[in-house]
Amino acid sequence: MAGSSRTAGSAAGRGRALGASVLVIVVVVLLLFFGVRALYRSATTHFRADQCTVGDYTIDPDQAAVAAQMVGVTVTRALPERAAVLSLAAGLQESKLRNLAGGDRDSVGVLQQRPSQGWGTPAQIANVSYATGKFLDALVKVENWATGPLADTIQAVQISADGTAYAQHEPEAQALADALTGKTPAGISCTFDKPNAISPPATVVAELKRDLPVQAPVVSGSTITVPGAGWTTAAWFVANAQRLGISSVAYAGKRWTPSKGWRNDSSAGSTAVTATLDT
Repeated sequence: MAGSSRTAGSAAGRGRALGASVLVIVVVVLLLFFGVRALYRSATTHFRADQCTVGDYTIDPDQAAVAAQMVGVTVTRALPERAAVLSLAAGLQESKLRNLAGGDRDSVGVLQQRPSQGWGTPAQIANVSYATGKFLDALVKVENWATGPLADTIQAVQISADGTAYAQHEPEAQALADALTGKTPAGISCTFDKPNAISPPATVVAELKRDLPVQAPVVSGSTITVPGAGWTTAAWFVANAQRLGISSVAYAGKRWTPSKGWRNDSSAGSTAVTATLDT
């Protein structure tokens, strides 16, 4: 009987040990599960951050801000949308829509224009609006510029080593132009984790008025309302959101935020575009 008792005790001990081992394994598996899930969420959040989508194309917020400024020049000049497409396609080829400090030889800026060829001083060409304006000045002098082949038309302005390279960017340039001119409503959506800066409303208003021919915006606290504006202005706010610290844009029954993109919102009116700044 004593031996049986020891055997039973040993079995019970082994059972408790096994149960404890199973419990440890379960805890480890759960920790691994939640740890992997947290890492996955972190990785996917990072992957989604700092990008803007336009149709099938993805650019980063810096490129979006440059593109919006370029399109703003064509809108201010009341030129056909084709002018925006041509400007953007040239910028995509020359600099990938980045305002470069230098480049080949003495080339400067988003369109890689050269001071030695009469485009302006390096400081002038480094201004996206100025550079785009000079491009448009030359563009409208090209015969049939609004209807001719994209690559040939841009080459007549840029006089590049290989003018055929511009053609590859036409679909993306068209998508960007459609979104940034407002032809495609809610056509651009930018996602980012946090803004690069928290700009005061006066700064945002000044830059908006620099880039687009808008009515006088109304500022109330951290909210900027642009009466009479439309999707062009809404797109400008979104494209510049990370750079300026814009946390929400509302227009025509939709609201954009950097975490959720565009969503339906019945409170967003169609008589004005409203942007809210981070505080």
